[in-house]
Amino acid sequence: MKQPADGDWTAAVLDAIARKDAAPLSLVSISSVHWSDGGALDLSRIADAVRREGAAFLVDATHDAGVRHIDVKTLDPDFLIFPTYKWVLGPYGRAFMYVAKRHQNGVPLEQTAPARKGVAAEQKIYFRDLSYADGARRYDMGERDHFITLEMAAVGMEMMAGWGNDPIVTRLGMLTDRLADGLANSGVRVLDRKLRAPHLLCLQFPKGMSDELPKKLAAENVYAAPRLGRLRISPHVYNDEQDVDRFVEVFKKVAL
Repeated sequence: MKQPADGDWTAAVLDAIARKDAAPLSLVSISSVHWSDGGALDLSRIADAVRREGAAFLVDATHDAGVRHIDVKTLDPDFLIFPTYKWVLGPYGRAFMYVAKRHQNGVPLEQTAPARKGVAAEQKIYFRDLSYADGARRYDMGERDHFITLEMAAVGMEMMAGWGNDPIVTRLGMLTDRLADGLANSGVRVLDRKLRAPHLLCLQFPKGMSDELPKKLAAENVYAAPRLGRLRISPHVYNDEQDVDRFVEVFKKVAL
């Protein structure tokens, strides 16, 4: 799907779902926050449209889990996935998947011993019970018992859950608003506040972004990610107002 000119990903997805000449839908897979511009999608409205089409709904919450509140009981997606290395302050190489109960009797992609009820080298009979484990555990990756990263992931998620979504959203929304205000007269454009996630601010350059800009910022120890011709700024809970003000100062120094 092409990037919507007005930045409204929710409307673009709904239009695509409702398009008369579209092929029948079987699965709708979307990011709840778009990685390239920080656009936030209204999952509730999209879920309703997906259900009307009789399709399955997969939510990629990579840039959302840990910040915005997602209630799978209310939203009722078929699947929801997210890695831990983004917003829940966890390690690389670890990710989690929610699977609705209606899909928990499927066939796993990986055919591992832990996915079966009774396959283990410690037993006298290796293949004691080949039936799949109950619930979504049958979909676990091989070598899931990587104790170091599991502990790291648990600590990060528990910490974020303990703080709660509302304080995190309020804090990060304040930082990105401060960024947007500080860059208001610098010639860049940002998505309207009602269309963007509170924790991502992506700068658009009407005349195009210089390939050298991220390098110039990095030379001043200021780091942001180039994404499809935009500059993505992603403050988290370890950033503060001084970080924001310094970004604005350095950006105006090297970009203008």
